[in-house]
Amino acid sequence: MASKKIFVVCEYRKNQNIFREVSFELLSAANSLSKQAKEEFNVDYKVYAIVLDSGIDADFCQLSKYGAQEIIYLKNQKFSYYDCCYYSQALVELFKVKDPDIVLFGATNTGRELAPLVTSSLNTGLTADCTALSLVQNKGEIKLAATRPTFGGVLMATILCKNNPQCATVREGVFKKNEFEYMTLTEEFPLSESIFSRSPLKLLEFSPYELRESTFENAKVILCGGKGLKTRENFEKLEKLAKLTGCAVAASRGAVDKGFAPQEIQVGQTGKTVAPQVYVAFGVSGAIHHISGMSASKTVVAVNNDPNAPIFENCDYKIVADAVKIIDKLLEKFDN
Repeated sequence: MASKKIFVVCEYRKNQNIFREVSFELLSAANSLSKQAKEEFNVDYKVYAIVLDSGIDADFCQLSKYGAQEIIYLKNQKFSYYDCCYYSQALVELFKVKDPDIVLFGATNTGRELAPLVTSSLNTGLTADCTALSLVQNKGEIKLAATRPTFGGVLMATILCKNNPQCATVREGVFKKNEFEYMTLTEEFPLSESIFSRSPLKLLEFSPYELRESTFENAKVILCGGKGLKTRENFEKLEKLAKLTGCAVAASRGAVDKGFAPQEIQVGQTGKTVAPQVYVAFGVSGAIHHISGMSASKTVVAVNNDPNAPIFENCDYKIVADAVKIIDKLLEKFDN
């Protein structure tokens, strides 16, 4: 019997010639599902990495190192920059031909846009922003059980998809990347120009952005500022402290909404998921949607002048004090 297939749609940063860390995390997660299927159901699942680009300089060995048993490369000049229309049309064609059982996307800006376009075209379901994946047997079939926060993070819902491919977007930082020793084959999948309809998008300008993964999603220590910092100037003090101490900076949704920080460093249900060794929250109230993004942190330190702040119910060390004054004291110590 042929193996079942798990496809991982990998994201490649063209201007830096590297794959995003979430691609490696999802390949490792897919291997965990494959292992579970073999041990519990005696069914073989093969893990495929899917790459779209116009011509790539990255080392494909990275994908095999982190769990790709086979790589399918979709190469076309239309992929010289990301266009959701061209990308989705190509993936729909690939999935129709290869018939994967499960498809995983990163819950990144790209994945959150691309996955719904693909699944709606294939008339299948999508579970978004997942924090856990497993396989279960349901009505004689093996199904992907995808778990995600719901009702503002108060409850966790586990969802099964009726049709194949069973698709999910998975948050960054949820799964640890593991190393494997696969001898990976790479297949270049031919795409006919006839599958591409005219895209309504037009690229006006391309601005390379600063790589943040090494200092944010994978950071060992994160300093997070909330709206309790009160001003952008106070948030800049936190940024200075982080630079002096070699830590990464994050923000709560409240701080982002106030304009203190960019959305790309937001932690929480509508932002990133992180799991550092130490997470220090300055002026963060601790709403449930924020907790869902940092609950995997090994040690949490909270600084807030409200002794009844919800963050204190989700921390290891509690400091009832003005967060800005604490930051000022720390700057005095380290800025010498």
